[in-house]
Amino acid sequence: MIEQFIDEAQRTRDTPLPDDVAFEIFSSGMVLADMNLADEEIAAGRIGGGKDGGIDGVYTFLDGALLEADDPIFEEDFSPKSLRRGPELVLHLIQAKRESSFKEMAFEKVILSTTKLFDLNLSDEDILKIYSPEVVERIRIFTRAWLLLGIRAPKITVRFSYATKASTSNIAAGVRHKAQDFIDHVSAQIPGAQGEVDMLGAHELWESATTLPEYDLQIRFEDYVSKGDSYLGLVRLPDLYRFFTDESGNLLAHLFDSNVRDYQGSIAVNRQIRQSLRGDETRDFWWFNNGVTVICSRAHIGGSKTFTLSDVQIVNGLQTSHTIHQALRETDLESEPNASKSVQVRIIETGDEKTRDDVIRATNSQTKVPDASLHATEDIHRQIESHFAAEGWYYDRRKNFYKNMGKPSDRIVSIPALGQAMAAITLGRPDDARARPTTLLNNDTDYKTMFSESVPLPVYLWAAKLQRRVDSLLLAPELDADSFTRTNTRFLISMYLAIQKAGSRIHSPHQLREIVGSGPDLTVNEVQGAFSAVVEVARLISEEKGWALDRASKSRELAERVAKRASGS
Repeated sequence: MIEQFIDEAQRTRDTPLPDDVAFEIFSSGMVLADMNLADEEIAAGRIGGGKDGGIDGVYTFLDGALLEADDPIFEEDFSPKSLRRGPELVLHLIQAKRESSFKEMAFEKVILSTTKLFDLNLSDEDILKIYSPEVVERIRIFTRAWLLLGIRAPKITVRFSYATKASTSNIAAGVRHKAQDFIDHVSAQIPGAQGEVDMLGAHELWESATTLPEYDLQIRFEDYVSKGDSYLGLVRLPDLYRFFTDESGNLLAHLFDSNVRDYQGSIAVNRQIRQSLRGDETRDFWWFNNGVTVICSRAHIGGSKTFTLSDVQIVNGLQTSHTIHQALRETDLESEPNASKSVQVRIIETGDEKTRDDVIRATNSQTKVPDASLHATEDIHRQIESHFAAEGWYYDRRKNFYKNMGKPSDRIVSIPALGQAMAAITLGRPDDARARPTTLLNNDTDYKTMFSESVPLPVYLWAAKLQRRVDSLLLAPELDADSFTRTNTRFLISMYLAIQKAGSRIHSPHQLREIVGSGPDLTVNEVQGAFSAVVEVARLISEEKGWALDRASKSRELAERVAKRASGS
């Protein structure tokens, strides 16, 4: 049944993945299902090729939010003191094998690898003699965060998930002993850290694959007022906690897909929220907090002031919800002061997309939010979404909306992914696309150049298709490109091919008006030619500068040289 599930996903791809890669990506998605990652985020964390140290996936989370190398916490002016004490730093390590048994060797490898990778006394130069640049880069996200957050006494967890097609009912005793060895190893390697092991067999993988997110939920009000299809009232802290958590007390991350911000950790406002939760029992929580806004397609009012809501999305109040979750998860929910305090909750019943977006923008404009976070609600992105849909593609303006609808992952394009394609192809800046995947849209000038209603909609789809086609054909056996090289050349190759098709260097989306009428049809030979040219230029600059490929790919100098090579200048 799992093979059928993976085969169906493979059939929807322009270029099927190698079987091992397909299983690794599938398994990582199932392991991280509760984290609600997009397919692009899952693929970015996969470790490919040799020298991987027995690790197929690496993902780091800070207070439930995925960290990438360009995260704001790694900026020079970031102060760790802006975070709360005891933030949760979680490293997920994944091994996925298309085998019918669990083996001791998987644990032996990951113990040996993390002994080296977690050793802060070893330089990257030392580590790169043993492990691939890809695994070192992904682990460094975790170790950098570990060092940076040290003064805030982070709660560190290292979780190793081992997935096979075996049954977990008959795991050998030796394997279970090795699993315990890993847990003990983490505690010894990282003082105060907790090690965890999760073994997933065929049953667990299938159960995760067939479990759909629950968007129909109940919430009980203490009291409320109503006007038309909107409701405003007070909800006890324990009742709100139960509303946005599952039976195990885990936050239902998918309820926050439409929120414009990820959880910001212990920024000042969240520390104030925690203080309000702990404060004087005579002063209610809702006096000091703006509350939570919920949008749903239908609200049915039952007895005891209990609402049954369909298609729930919490569009404002993510910071409040996360902070309440962290504060209450280790407590007796019905104890004082929890039971005596309330939260203000607004429920808006609407099926209209524009109304929904207007509510999101309005409720998130009352506090300081980066403009880039609100872009999804703008008309231009609704227009792009409609244009993509008309052509059988899916613009993921609302994170994982089309993934949850079962649309083919090859044709789902997120806002950040489109931003990267536009930067590389229409602005001629593949270096920024590679170096700043999550913060690319924060520059207002760049954003307005890429996403403007003056840009013909077909340009966006053409750029997205070109980047996806390049990514697919880079997997062709003729190219023999390892994962590390693909990652560091993909945007350079797309720029190279776009310049060749346009006949000149490209600095603006408007330059593509004349060539987007037909799809960016590419052959393996075209991509192979561009790949060879980019790799040759990268090799030359690496020799001159003494740079590794990943550093060169983020440099303006390499982008300029590749552009000149493509235009023949």
